[in-house]
Amino acid sequence: MCAACEWDRFGICDNKLVCNRYRLTHSKQYLAERFEAWDEIEDRPRYNIAPTQPVATVRREMGKKTRKFTTMRWGLIPSWANDMSIGTRTLNARSETVTTTPAFRNSILTKRCLIPADGFYEWRKMGSVKQPYCFEVGEGERLVARSRRQ
Repeated sequence: MCAACEWDRFGICDNKLVCNRYRLTHSKQYLAERFEAWDEIEDRPRYNIAPTQPVATVRREMGKKTRKFTTMRWGLIPSWANDMSIGTRTLNARSETVTTTPAFRNSILTKRCLIPADGFYEWRKMGSVKQPYCFEVGEGERLVARSRRQ
């Protein structure tokens, strides 16, 4: 279950597997200042970022102290995988098992990055319709997901 599903106590989160949509609407200049990062990233708001899409990440190259932006595909494809489609099933890791699950245990130690976001979505099922709810941080705040990079 995703960490954000603590919102389940309000009866909103029906997604018991992953939080699988988020948004990033801040400008490139804002992100560069807040994360003290450089390099080129797309400078347009994105309101519905989904698994397998290219996403902006912030990372530090090994042995360096400076941060840079990098665009990566959302989804982990473990080095031992024969099929790239596994990336849609390895989106989120549970903190309790991240160091023991084969898909995550090696990369969590050395291949980390930050994924800037300013909101994420959860859905509430109402009959046959799913109503999205956007959870966002306060003005000027950052919501960051930690991730593994390949």
